[in-house]
Amino acid sequence: METIERKNYFTFSPNIPAIVNKQRTSKLSQLIQGFPVLNVVGALEKEITSIAFDSRKVKPGSLFVAIPGLKQDGGRFIQDAMQRGALAFITELPADKLNKLDLTTKGQTAICVDDSRRALAWVSAEHYEHPSKKMNLVGITGTNGKTTLTYILEKMYQMRGGETGVIGTINYRYGDFQAPASVTTPESLDINRMLADMAEQGVKDCFLEVSSHSLALSRVAELQFSLGIFTNLSRDHLDYHIDMEDYKNTKKKLFQNTVMEQQVINIDDPAGKEIVHETDRPTLTTGIDQMADIRAENCNLSEAGSQFTLKTPSGSLEVQTLLLGRHNIYNLLSGAAAAHAQGFSLNEIQKGLQAISHIPGRFERVDCGQNFSVVVDYAHTHEALTNVLTAAKALTEKKIIVVFGCGGDRDRGKRKEMGRVALESSDYAVITSDNPRTEDPERIIKDILKGVPSLSRESQDYIVLSDRKQAIEHAIENARSGDLILIAGKGHENYQILNTETIHFDDKEIATDAITQRMNRD
Repeated sequence: METIERKNYFTFSPNIPAIVNKQRTSKLSQLIQGFPVLNVVGALEKEITSIAFDSRKVKPGSLFVAIPGLKQDGGRFIQDAMQRGALAFITELPADKLNKLDLTTKGQTAICVDDSRRALAWVSAEHYEHPSKKMNLVGITGTNGKTTLTYILEKMYQMRGGETGVIGTINYRYGDFQAPASVTTPESLDINRMLADMAEQGVKDCFLEVSSHSLALSRVAELQFSLGIFTNLSRDHLDYHIDMEDYKNTKKKLFQNTVMEQQVINIDDPAGKEIVHETDRPTLTTGIDQMADIRAENCNLSEAGSQFTLKTPSGSLEVQTLLLGRHNIYNLLSGAAAAHAQGFSLNEIQKGLQAISHIPGRFERVDCGQNFSVVVDYAHTHEALTNVLTAAKALTEKKIIVVFGCGGDRDRGKRKEMGRVALESSDYAVITSDNPRTEDPERIIKDILKGVPSLSRESQDYIVLSDRKQAIEHAIENARSGDLILIAGKGHENYQILNTETIHFDDKEIATDAITQRMNRD
């Protein structure tokens, strides 16, 4: 399998402005004090006013960190950064290759390191005075459930009267600030910058989704976590990771390689059991099937929501929630465990869990008064699709129609599994495009069709419509009273990536228009 070389993968974060109002200056010598440096060319007694890893954002007085990138080596932009006024730069280039830059004449400083990414995390934390230490930072990792869990925790902690912040898949938000997320976990500089701004605004609790990419690429290095949460592990991102073992071990880094006070681990998941056995910090385990510290019993799933008995070391309570499906009980267990670990009473936990009404793009209903159900969900792995289709079965005794596709330029191996799950767990599947990116949509669909069970018949059990808008319209046109349509894969996203172009595309909007047109005709 072809994989991306990890050191050559990084992202700019155009949606994150320079939001910290406080003017900061740091001595270059202090910024790198304690970090393993191979060589220094030039003086270290300089005042640094900002840090950048994108040369276009360099200002006079900046420290530029040159990171090897996916398509461009950050070292190529050193001269651009120097011309824009960078006083110093950090690079993986050896000192003997820097002579042509004429640093001595220009009065600029080069700091040579083995790992520019780790250096970026180090100097970012130093420049912003380690903001993660000034708040309750909760890091959440796992394949599924991270976003839902941030909303659960945000609601629970807000009900206590505190100011909260979230950095995750849908957006970055706190106080009056909100920006669409360009990536689930931004670069270390952006994280520290936002955490510093949160601290200045009085945010006490921040919930950070931690992706496997961010762990592999040192984006959360030098952060100090009050609590870490592991949700689950299933196949994903194998376009990047070598195999599932590599993916799992990368997820474990949150609990092995960071400063963390406590951890909450789902031990119904085999990888969760491994984490518990391999770490020795204070731990609360969660589960439904296992005898965990925080567990759910007497689970009752229905179209109105879920009910279960929450068992904790401090006692039991009954929970009624509008969130649907067994997978959301796991998310609520993680939220309850985090709150319990951080001193919430049983009454506060119960009120918080029951206050959650919906999560954007996560089993979100599209209701225009039609006589059939339409639900939009972000499920883009075979396990997530299994979970939401299982939840859908509790909502109707009629047909379940699923509309789904797979992303391009991503793990091809999961496409077959997505096709299998969709056909086995629904009554009718509409196979379409997701975000094709630079891949041929028809090639992606061919990969999906490899998983279609041999007894499934085209036009009766499934149909292929590569145009996603047509696919959604087809599902809505063919739904009958009491049926449920699940539109999976994009959830909260309001765009589609075709080749290198990003166009506006919102599953909820398309579904709403199609439902309205059908109702007007009827």
